[in-house]
Amino acid sequence: MESPSTPSEPFAADSGPDPNAESTALPYTPVPVPPPARANSSRNVRLALEAAGGAVLFIAGVGIGLAIDGDSGGAAAADGDLEAAKETCAVGSSDVRIGDGGDTMTIDRMGAEESPGATFTQFECILEELEVPDSVVDRINNTRALDGYQDASFADFAVSWTYHPDDGLNMTITRAE
Repeated sequence: MESPSTPSEPFAADSGPDPNAESTALPYTPVPVPPPARANSSRNVRLALEAAGGAVLFIAGVGIGLAIDGDSGGAAAADGDLEAAKETCAVGSSDVRIGDGGDTMTIDRMGAEESPGATFTQFECILEELEVPDSVVDRINNTRALDGYQDASFADFAVSWTYHPDDGLNMTITRAE
C-alpha cells in the first residue's frame, strides 16, 4: 500500500486535475448571464405619457368634484333647509324624520348595537350638509352614556342628543327662532 503523496510546498499551485485520480466533483457548467438591459426609450416615453395623463385626469376629477360639491354641498345650510338635508342624505329613511313644518329633524338610533337606526353615512352626510362646526361634531363624537342629555347651537340651529351603546345616538336638530 502506497502512502498518499503530500506536496512539497504547503500552498503549491494546483496544476490541474490528475488524469489518474477518480473525480467526485461535478463538471463545471457555466451559468448564463443575461445581456445588459438596453434602455427602451419609446417604452419609457409611453409610460411617462400615461402617468402624466393619469395625473391630469385625477386633478380634473378632483376639480370637478369640488365644483359639484361647491354647487350643491352645504346648500341645505345656506337655505337652513332640514328637508333638503334629509333628501340629500337619508331619502326614504324612517330613522331620519322631519317635523314641525320642516323646522325639526330627528335622527334615531344611529350606531345602535341593538336594532340600529340611521346609518353612520347618513349621519355624517347630514352634519356636512348642515355645515355643523367641528367643535359641535367633536362634542357629539366624544359623548359617553354617562354624559346624559347634551345640547349645542350653531348658525340657525339648536341641536340636542343622547348616546348609549345599546340605543345609539338619538338627536334632534331644530331651527332656532
